[in-house]
Amino acid sequence: MYDGECNMKVVQTELNDAEYRILLEYARRSGCTIKEALREAALKLTISDSVDPNDPVFSEPPSAKRTGKQERTSAEHDKVLYGEVR
Repeated sequence: MYDGECNMKVVQTELNDAEYRILLEYARRSGCTIKEALREAALKLTISDSVDPNDPVFSEPPSAKRTGKQERTSAEHDKVLYGEVR
């Protein structure tokens, strides 16, 4: 989770009594402050770690046809990024 202090922004909202009690109980059970619980909730709501099954990266077939030749794309990619290992 993000724990930086630079460029922090203050946000504000209102909760009814029931919402506040639920949040307070969650924070107590989790061993965190209300501020930390709200930050965690905001991140969970806005940052998704799921994969969209309709994303073409995961749904389209390979763009290259099989040639029977063994591919070493990842190894070659690493050489470009990190240089030749000696």
